[in-house]
Amino acid sequence: AVYSYKADEKLSPTSSVKIMTGILAVEALGSEPDRQITVTAEMLSNVAGNNISLKAGETVTVKDMIHTLLVNGANDSAYVIAYTVSGSAGAFVSRMNTRARELGAYNTNYANPTGMHDASMYTTAQDTAIIARHAYSLDMFMECATSIKYSMPQTNKSQARTVYNRNCLMSVYYEQGYFYDKAKGINAGSTSEGGYCVVTTATDGKLTYLAVVLGAKSVEGKIYSYVDATNMLEWGFAAFTYKDVLSPDQVVCEIPVTLSTAVDHVTLVSKETLSVFLPSDTNVEEEITVSYVMNSDSLQAPVSEGQVAGKVTAVYKGEVLGSTDLIATADVSRSDMLYGLYRIQQFTKSRFFIATLVAAVVFFLLYIFGTAYFRQKRFNRTGRY
Repeated sequence: AVYSYKADEKLSPTSSVKIMTGILAVEALGSEPDRQITVTAEMLSNVAGNNISLKAGETVTVKDMIHTLLVNGANDSAYVIAYTVSGSAGAFVSRMNTRARELGAYNTNYANPTGMHDASMYTTAQDTAIIARHAYSLDMFMECATSIKYSMPQTNKSQARTVYNRNCLMSVYYEQGYFYDKAKGINAGSTSEGGYCVVTTATDGKLTYLAVVLGAKSVEGKIYSYVDATNMLEWGFAAFTYKDVLSPDQVVCEIPVTLSTAVDHVTLVSKETLSVFLPSDTNVEEEITVSYVMNSDSLQAPVSEGQVAGKVTAVYKGEVLGSTDLIATADVSRSDMLYGLYRIQQFTKSRFFIATLVAAVVFFLLYIFGTAYFRQKRFNRTGRY
């Protein structure tokens, strides 16, 4: 996180509960959007708060329920989803809690699929961010959550319905003055007991942030969940950016080249651009340390442009940002004359040559000593006679 405040404090999740309801709906039912569901009286027995007036016996589709849940935060749609996925609200809530732990949200406890106040229900901003980040990875979820409105076709019990997004960062249908053109989803709402919450992503085309505000107040008619989220996001866009810390356009070092009469060295650059998320005021030239390791002390011609010669690493305040290959920037041809001399030199260093030379010396010494020996022997014989 680039910024957090009381991220582990347990608070009422309020409407953010519907993020998990939506996750389970998409994961269990998203592959069959046209599946028909018959609403029952049992499904509607505990509905309170915001709803789209579903009726017992009404036939709806999975697509209708997921969209009205995520676009408008409809509580009756949440209960229809719960019964469709798990057979009962209790079983669905159990599944919600299990899924939260699977995602790594260990300080969250759900008691219903809607977020209506329950004293036993709690979460943290950190957990909510973990859950929302998973929701962001689900295409169908984000398609629904970022829709400004949804038109639900006529059913056997109701005329066509059009519902509007309740996230005032995205829509001005319910409240004006909070619209934020970078916002994309995810959920917003409130209860009198838990206050206001907003969970949203925002993008400026380069960076995408996820912001979570829980337990905010409304002061003099101003809803501070939206105000705080917008302020955090704008600060994030201004305070951080991606900077190129390694680039093929930047010469890292030189390496000697042998067996060439054209040049005696070649410059090396990083093979790839390494772009890293850093504070906007980071001075790359002064604050980023570049180190490198060569595969050898020199390159032997011929050298090809792009030939790997080592590894380069960028470090920021003692932290390794990343590494990439060091490559040659040019082709270097080989001198046939120097190569011939090199082959001769290498041959004279070879085991075969050394063994042959040693054998020749030994043979020569044996020959010398042998000749001397036989001459001495002949002389001795001559002396006796």
